[in-house]
Amino acid sequence: MTDPESLSAAQRRRLVAMAVALTAGTRLAPAAYERRLLADFEAGELTFAQLEDLLDRRVHQVLYHSRFAAPWGEADLVALLEWSRAHNAARGITGLLLCSDGCFVQVLEGAEAAVSDLYARIQRAPRHRDVVTVRQGLGPRRFAGWDMGFGYVQSPEMQHALAALDAPGPRLAPGVSDPQLRALLDAFE
Repeated sequence: MTDPESLSAAQRRRLVAMAVALTAGTRLAPAAYERRLLADFEAGELTFAQLEDLLDRRVHQVLYHSRFAAPWGEADLVALLEWSRAHNAARGITGLLLCSDGCFVQVLEGAEAAVSDLYARIQRAPRHRDVVTVRQGLGPRRFAGWDMGFGYVQSPEMQHALAALDAPGPRLAPGVSDPQLRALLDAFE
């Protein structure tokens, strides 16, 4: 058997083509993030060991935005953050919550079942209205150190970031300088 680390470019291409063909039309078919990793492996930019490691570390991510159903005070946000951080830490969920003029933008990442359960709870929560899923799927964990990062963001920058996330193609957002919004945009480029 050939050592996977010594594959030629042609062998890597055949291996990727075979993996894609065998999984086509099944739930095992590569998602966008996995296709990027396979392309990097095929181009020789990743070794087989690196590819395996990155595939093993992928997580389910959800990015959404919603509006406050009623005005929120500082105490309400503190209580939500305390609950979220404890809940998320116990379930291996990490992420980022940003608030701006009556709007939440949040990234959740972790095991698919845990993230899906939490997101379903958020969608049903009376504190949210107009919940919009912007992105969801597999990807690398981007907010590993944050059980729930939090920040207030200026409304114009939030609107620029949301417009950039909704637009196809590269995430150009020249009106966004807030570091937390930049982290959000970078996570979904």
